[in-house]
Amino acid sequence: MPNADMARYFGSEGILARKLPGFELRSAQLEMARAVSACLREERPLLMEAGTGTGKTWAYLIAAIESGKKVIVSTGTKTLQDQILDQDIPFMKEHLFPRLKAVCLKGRKNYLCRRRFREFAYQPTFWNPEEAGLFRKLQAWASRTRTGDRSEAGWIPDHFHTWDEVSSSREQCLGQDCAELSRCFLMRARAEAAQAGMVIVNHHLFVADLAVRRSGYGEVLPECQAVVLDEAHQLEDVIGAHFGLRFGLRTLGDLRRDLLREIRKDAGKTGDLQGLQSTAQQLEVMERLLPVQLRKSAGQQTRFRLDLEKAGTAFATTCRTIIDALKHVASALSPFKEERPALESCHRWSLELAQCLQCILEQKDASLVYWVELTPQSASLHATPIEVSGIVHEQLFARIPSVVMTSATLSVGGSFDYFRSALGIPDDRREMILESPFSYEDQALLYIPARFPLPHEPTFCSALVEESLKILLKTRGRALFLFTSYRNLHECYRQLRDRLPYPLLVQGQKAKRALLAEFREKVDSVLFATSSFWQGIDVPGEALSCLLIDKLPFEAPDDPITAARMEWTASRGGSSFYQYQVPRAVIQLKQGVGRLIRSSHDRGIVAIMDMRLRAKSYGRLFIQSLPEFRMIDSTDAVEKFLEA
Repeated sequence: MPNADMARYFGSEGILARKLPGFELRSAQLEMARAVSACLREERPLLMEAGTGTGKTWAYLIAAIESGKKVIVSTGTKTLQDQILDQDIPFMKEHLFPRLKAVCLKGRKNYLCRRRFREFAYQPTFWNPEEAGLFRKLQAWASRTRTGDRSEAGWIPDHFHTWDEVSSSREQCLGQDCAELSRCFLMRARAEAAQAGMVIVNHHLFVADLAVRRSGYGEVLPECQAVVLDEAHQLEDVIGAHFGLRFGLRTLGDLRRDLLREIRKDAGKTGDLQGLQSTAQQLEVMERLLPVQLRKSAGQQTRFRLDLEKAGTAFATTCRTIIDALKHVASALSPFKEERPALESCHRWSLELAQCLQCILEQKDASLVYWVELTPQSASLHATPIEVSGIVHEQLFARIPSVVMTSATLSVGGSFDYFRSALGIPDDRREMILESPFSYEDQALLYIPARFPLPHEPTFCSALVEESLKILLKTRGRALFLFTSYRNLHECYRQLRDRLPYPLLVQGQKAKRALLAEFREKVDSVLFATSSFWQGIDVPGEALSCLLIDKLPFEAPDDPITAARMEWTASRGGSSFYQYQVPRAVIQLKQGVGRLIRSSHDRGIVAIMDMRLRAKSYGRLFIQSLPEFRMIDSTDAVEKFLEA
């Protein structure tokens, strides 16, 4: 019944009211379900901001299933992906749609590769004793898992290098020539997705599929008639990452190790292969040399533009040496690639890496920004599209009839202008903003100090410590402290750790999952965090009664991608600050603030220690974009509010 009124499900007398204990009619949820249903029926794009508590996941899921179309649902995080499959879909299948076939599909690296696991187990090498100790547990899990999905094994640490050695990889996949093809976890998952009415993915996999289709190398996901993109505010960055180029030294190392493994298997039978050992050794030397050369021109930066003059002739020579070595590997492997699939994989991979590094070194494409990322252990070279609107229009809107983009944070000051421009949303789209059903004026206070040093002033950090100490004592801990930089995070933690009588947790001490579990369990704790903790975490209840934010989350103007996009905006007569930096900072702030009120029973305080909200003209735009909090400029009201 594709034209069914969604009130049949979401109305006060609807199916959910009868089937779901404690169901409450939410007019915004019903309105959203109707809009999604219309989008799928009319094949007209829909851009929708739905505030926290709207119930948007159920609204788009039920409307999509009811449409009878093949729908891909893409989420910003694997956490939401798992929640939909493990919680929402089972309920709907039991009570609403008994014939529903929905499957979850993840990127290759999430699946165990039986062939690589077997080869690694035969001759394992570990980064440290802890990983060696976990391997036996991994072996036991591998022998019984039915899906090979890493998320089944919650005990695997976030940074588990052994997983990189045994998981599925595009470069190392033997495809139809693999002896394990009939038992391959990834192939089985893709076959199920092809038969399902709904496929649940995350943005990285969805965008990777668009990129693969554009290159003409096939497809990752099945064809669909509609797509729902939840947490769509992340799309611009994800698209930029997948439609560019990346040459990583860790990837080069993976190729070298695979090549050496095949040479050892050859055991001297083929002289040409044995001759590649010296080439592999040369690549290993270059892997160590390249980061050293890059650091000489980097200063203190870890992300910076790739300036070939600044990098010097030695860097260019090293790159050309790597390119020549990779081409030599491909040439030497060419006679054997038909008879040995693993060598065919190394042959193809060598050519791809050589071509990628050649393009980055030549820097011929003016639509890309060329940049470097350094980590303590490695380095990578990138070429990222400066603007992605044309890519989105060509690869998404021109190909898929019905597209829904939704998030709690898409608009800036009530306007979709930035998001619409950045992603090339067609003119015939429909736009909606649905307010959260939560009463922010009753449930929360927004504290912005009346007088405070500006973030660039030398006294800012010490003032931040003293003011946050005062607030945290009033809230008795129970706080998430979000920072825009690790420098401020570590300095505030250093000065507060001996002055607060509460458990203090710091991002990086443990895996994110374990840290959040401890934060929920220790109700009076304070969690110091940055980057990924600004979005996608859900801690309802008393454990998060206070949200502290050090300053407005403007991106560093010298970040290579940010700088290139600001220059691009200015070159077209726009204001790089008001049309790029401000909108992105507003959306990020909305994400951070959204961590506080997660249910109708939550109460708390948001404290933003940035006087620019009061002193600068653009501060009004930030405040207009936030929910309608009761604003205060003194901490006197905090204790009384929380006790009430």
